[in-house]
Amino acid sequence: MTFPELRALFPSAARCIHLNHAGTSPIARPVAEAVHAVTEELMSDDPFLAYKNHERRQKGLRGALGRMMNVSPDTLAFVRNTSHGLSIAADSLPFEPGDNVVIPGIEYPANVYPWMAQAHRGVETRRIAPRAGGDVMAEEDLMAACDARTRVLAVSWVQWGTGQRLDLAVLGSFCRERGITFVVDIVQGLGALRIDLPRFHIDIAAAGCHKWLLSPGGIGVLYVRPEVMGRLRPTNIGWNSVTNSVQWERIHFDLRPETARFEEGTPNLLGTAALYASVSLLEAAGFDAVEAHILRLANKARMLLAERGCRIISPEEPAKRSGIVAFHHPTLPNDAALAVLAERSVIAAVRCGNLRFSPHIENDEADIEKAVAAI
Repeated sequence: MTFPELRALFPSAARCIHLNHAGTSPIARPVAEAVHAVTEELMSDDPFLAYKNHERRQKGLRGALGRMMNVSPDTLAFVRNTSHGLSIAADSLPFEPGDNVVIPGIEYPANVYPWMAQAHRGVETRRIAPRAGGDVMAEEDLMAACDARTRVLAVSWVQWGTGQRLDLAVLGSFCRERGITFVVDIVQGLGALRIDLPRFHIDIAAAGCHKWLLSPGGIGVLYVRPEVMGRLRPTNIGWNSVTNSVQWERIHFDLRPETARFEEGTPNLLGTAALYASVSLLEAAGFDAVEAHILRLANKARMLLAERGCRIISPEEPAKRSGIVAFHHPTLPNDAALAVLAERSVIAAVRCGNLRFSPHIENDEADIEKAVAAI
């Protein structure tokens, strides 16, 4: 599927220039149609049909997400959002008093509060600040903050405020060599950038799906490396956490061996259908092609914004770039610039004191030119 064909599937593209996919994305028509199809099933004489068809959709979605991240479908569970997935990770990991968790000091709260909540177990959360005068995080500083009692290094793959892409290969290798559990919030990259979870030695990863995965909020994905599953204590257990879970009359406690044990109860029928439709669109375009398209638009935005005198906050090094371009306007305060953009039907955001553009598959180069010209 070509990008002009994809653009035609987004009604919003005819009305505005949406450059806030790092916040909340508009959905495509096939995604809405997939949700409507489930509601039709639920309105039928046999609403249980929706649950039967859910099994097929869920299996297809696990496979597609597995191909996206180069992992087995059995390593994936569906959760409510990034926070839900990271909370499961934090609550499930075995900690002892005196242990610590290391995180960047500029993380989105989803990757802060679940670790701070472990204080009742005597766990210290170490927030490592960027270097003085800097806007980006140094991997060396994160590694230097780890010691013999560090049990987890938890980072965002892409930082929400600056668009910095952390070097997961370096951090993952460091953690694997020292027996530190490597937990990654991948919400600001999954669906936009290619990622190979095993290659980066990632132990646990979580993402919501209302950003770069182009789906409505309320569903997310959790990955657990198989070798880590045996170390996780059971949490959020429900009827669907055990083997042969639909044999409701048979009470036992044989937990499912795969990550799906964390899908404790009734599934999100509408969310699964929506996400399967949106991921199918990304796969139809080609995951590599999607990444190239997004980076091309982001780089064009960087170039044009710099030409207009804007100060680019996002990292200069190509390997650290993502689909997020954070910047400061040379004369307009952030709120004023955001208002001017909105008047011209350009949807952007202000995060961490920076203006932020984040284009996706329904955007084209003309969108970027018009957005920059608007300010």
